[in-house]
Amino acid sequence: MFLSRSDRDKLLELLFQRAFRYSEVPTFKLTSGKMSSFYIDCKKVSLDPEGAFLIGEQIFDRIKSLPVEGVGGMTLGADPIATAVSLISFLKNKPIPAFIVRKEPKGHGSGQQVEGALQPNGKLVVVEDVVTTGGSTVRTIEALRKEGYSVLKVIALIDRKEGGAERIAAEGIGFEALYTIDDFMRLVRFQKK
Repeated sequence: MFLSRSDRDKLLELLFQRAFRYSEVPTFKLTSGKMSSFYIDCKKVSLDPEGAFLIGEQIFDRIKSLPVEGVGGMTLGADPIATAVSLISFLKNKPIPAFIVRKEPKGHGSGQQVEGALQPNGKLVVVEDVVTTGGSTVRTIEALRKEGYSVLKVIALIDRKEGGAERIAAEGIGFEALYTIDDFMRLVRFQKK
């Protein structure tokens, strides 16, 4: 365990130790079917009490000045992140409701794809755990736009730097990641010394 200088460093440390897996040989199969030398399972941190707190604080700090009326994303990776941010927003006296986007509209009841106590045509921030190509993020944006919402910004915990940022920007939406794969690879190199 290396010494943390800030909450940002503590969160990176948790993600590196608990969520990040690396192999010299590409052994991890991604959603796209592509093989990779690294895999990041952010739920190992976003569902942890300390991790959730640090994630909520970091993301809330980046959106608190926006006219945001909801924070969330595609289930399942975004769910604990959105909840953490919403809880921190309440503690900071600027409550922002969380929302969940289902992969498909609900097959019963109201048939909703977007769940949460959102205002009609609200301004939202989309959160992601890991962005690779940006495909799931764009599907999330499309589902929200179809329901009349506008997306102010997308914030990811980690950008794998495989085209996702550019794809999101092509939708006319700002993108920010707390960390990139470069942050993790620096730690891999540090460990090898």
